[in-house]
Amino acid sequence: MKSRLFILTLLLMIISYKAQVIGMLEQFEECASRPNHDEGCPDLENITYAKDTNNRLDQFVGTWKGTFGGKQYEIKLEKKLQVGNGTVKWDRIIGRMLIKDSLGNIIYNSMNKPDNNTYFLGYNFQHRSYVMNFVGNYDCLESGDVFIETKISNLNEMTLFYSQDKDGLLNPAKCPNFSTFVSLLPTQKMTLIKQ
Repeated sequence: MKSRLFILTLLLMIISYKAQVIGMLEQFEECASRPNHDEGCPDLENITYAKDTNNRLDQFVGTWKGTFGGKQYEIKLEKKLQVGNGTVKWDRIIGRMLIKDSLGNIIYNSMNKPDNNTYFLGYNFQHRSYVMNFVGNYDCLESGDVFIETKISNLNEMTLFYSQDKDGLLNPAKCPNFSTFVSLLPTQKMTLIKQ
């Protein structure tokens, strides 16, 4: 009886191991830079887990602070494993932010939000930069990609650049101050220091 149980357990472990096909984040990064990336990447079709095998995400983990345009930024980045509800799970960075104006008033705070509600989620690398998606005040079309990159000469310094989406449906009733609206994140490179 014990030998049957052992064989059954071993068989189930082999089946579950074969069910997960692991790929590297670098493979998906390379796929995105191909000219035909819109048609898919046949060599990655069976992958069920995009793993940070080389621990490239670790350089971003921690609390980062900086100032830009009169605002004070505190950004906390955490590495999460096997994130996602789709067929492919990803190792990703999840971010939280605290932004204050020049007087110290809080204008944005996602520090205490659960992982699935921070609206600041990493996607993948683009050369040395890691690309994250951010949604702030969506009614004012504040969403886009955030590019973060640690400096080669000093891993405790990181640059951040926000590329705001240009497409979307604006509802003036929900964003009456759209003509004077200033995005939370800078659309020019800013430097953050690891704490």
